[in-house]
Amino acid sequence: MKVLPELSIKKMVYGGYGLADHLGKKVFVRYSAPMELVSAEVIKEKKDHIEAVVKDIILSSPWRRTPPCKYYQYCGGCQLQHIQPDKQVKIKEEILLESLQRIANLNIDGLGESISSKQEFGYRIKAQFKVKEGKLGFFAWGTHDLVSIEECLLLHPAINKLIPSLVELSKNIHDLQEIHVLYSPSEDEFLLKLITPTPCDVDKMRRFKENILPKEVVGIGNYSKLGDKLLRRSHIGRSFTYMQVGRYRYRVSNDSFFQINFTLWEELIKSVVMGSYRRVVELHCGAGFFSIPLSEVSNFLLSSDSNPYAIKDAEYNAKLNMRDNVVFTHESGYQTLKNHAGEVIDLLFLDPPRGGITTEEIRLILQNKPKEIIYVSCNPTTLARDLGKLTLGGYSVKSIKLIDNFPQTYHIESVAYLTL
Repeated sequence: MKVLPELSIKKMVYGGYGLADHLGKKVFVRYSAPMELVSAEVIKEKKDHIEAVVKDIILSSPWRRTPPCKYYQYCGGCQLQHIQPDKQVKIKEEILLESLQRIANLNIDGLGESISSKQEFGYRIKAQFKVKEGKLGFFAWGTHDLVSIEECLLLHPAINKLIPSLVELSKNIHDLQEIHVLYSPSEDEFLLKLITPTPCDVDKMRRFKENILPKEVVGIGNYSKLGDKLLRRSHIGRSFTYMQVGRYRYRVSNDSFFQINFTLWEELIKSVVMGSYRRVVELHCGAGFFSIPLSEVSNFLLSSDSNPYAIKDAEYNAKLNMRDNVVFTHESGYQTLKNHAGEVIDLLFLDPPRGGITTEEIRLILQNKPKEIIYVSCNPTTLARDLGKLTLGGYSVKSIKLIDNFPQTYHIESVAYLTL
């Protein structure tokens, strides 16, 4: 294995890498930290860059710490655990600002005050375990090599307590590929998804639920995987649970999206529910996490999502929270914008997946020109790309703030506020 003897880490970049230079090539170094001198083993070498992993630390960063997790550097779930929590937030702020500058040519004076996670560990209510030959865990960084685990520090302690039962389950279902777990902290109950290439026998699933799993597992679905999509085959028990977020109560199905870091639920809502509006349009609404609070500050709210299960949940949640001024529609963001072209929109609320918003959606937004836009993003690269197009089309960025939804990982969540 080729070793690069002395690399000076200038800064951290998106993806969890430290950046260095070697003979005119950029070197992306895993598990390094800012202001370090390291030697690194080469993993991949391309024409214009090298990917490497720290071998020895020659001069340690002032922000380096001993990672608390015993699987760190084996399992690929975390990338920044070796860096102190406060510095992780600062690194993410720098990456967000740098992305806006480099991709969108946006020179923001500074970000609004970042919202840090209330807990650096134990914050996740959702897990996607990989399974191979009866072993349960996560893949190593950039590979499909399974790292078998007994606990994951990022997960809510209740999910960690469930792991022995899930291992037992893995041994009993011969072609099991993944187990997805959703946990409700307010109800103390779980929903599971079992991903298999061939159908699971429903009676067998019922026996597993009764004999292997604790009573807190209220429902199990069997799914097949088609690319990134999961297709439901069968379901036993209840297919939904409830989440209590401050004074709001939500029904969340096994197939709906809900915010993963439960320690920031109320902070997230506060960060977007500001001002008052006559007419609001919301794209990618999920189970209505933001819709219900937004409906309280608007005369009329129209929300859409391409997931039919999410829309059913959202409609139920409007009734549950006694909101009668919101209409949910099952359609794509593009279709919603097209259907409401020419209407006066006071606020457009966007919470797209990692890919951001499409070129066609941006074209329709710029034609219709809603007065304000709030954009919740989980990817600084696509956010910068989209903001670049929106600012060229006549919007200005009032402010952007970072939400540290995923401590220990490279993921960057943020909220951007735009005005026409």
